Amino acid sequence: MKVKRTLWVVVALLGITAVLYLPASLFFPRMLGFPYRTMAGETPIYSSTPIPPEIHEVVARADARVRESPIFTPEALRHPIFLTDGGVRWRLLSLGGGGAFGLTRPLAGHIVVNRSSIASDRVWNGASVAGSRTLSGVIAHERTHMLVRAHFGLLADRQFPVWAIEGYCDHVAGGGTLSDAEAARLRSDGSRSPALFYYDSRKRVEQTLRDNGGSVDALFRPATRTSDPD
Repeated sequence: MKVKRTLWVVVALLGITAVLYLPASLFFPRMLGFPYRTMAGETPIYSSTPIPPEIHEVVARADARVRESPIFTPEALRHPIFLTDGGVRWRLLSLGGGGAFGLTRPLAGHIVVNRSSIASDRVWNGASVAGSRTLSGVIAHERTHMLVRAHFGLLADRQFPVWAIEGYCDHVAGGGTLSDAEAARLRSDGSRSPALFYYDSRKRVEQTLRDNGGSVDALFRPATRTSDPD
């Protein structure tokens, strides 16, 4: 009987954990334990490790990039950012998102970041190629996802092609993981790294914006999911 009771307790605890996990991941990341908190500008920052003072410079750089977007809204700067160490919290909050540098939740509006170093302004995703980029760039990129959804609606991610959305987010962020020389070297090596898709998408977006006079509406409105490259 004692063994049965123990098993039922274990099953009940697992059930409660499973029930709490999804809402925690989607809406309430603080349920997973982020003991450190500070404000950087208008942004609440939560971290699984102590937050050094450089966070203010990192967020200020991201803010400056996002403010340059024609579709900027101040609300984008007020959504919380959750900095993980790339371990259990990241795996839980990314729902197995693995190799991403960060992500945003469309409804809740918070940003979750993979393993990062605030002091060196870097984020890592574990990839062997193009596996790091600036933390300020990741924050700006993820905030731009919010700007796109706020401007075009919550269904923008399904309405518009991936190249337009990701390319515009990297454009606002001031670049991605690859320089022109690095992209050329990967191509010459025959690489099929996903980083090349992001690089090409940003270049395509930047050329489109040059051609249309910098109009974000003109960039997105003609684009449909069918215009994604093969």
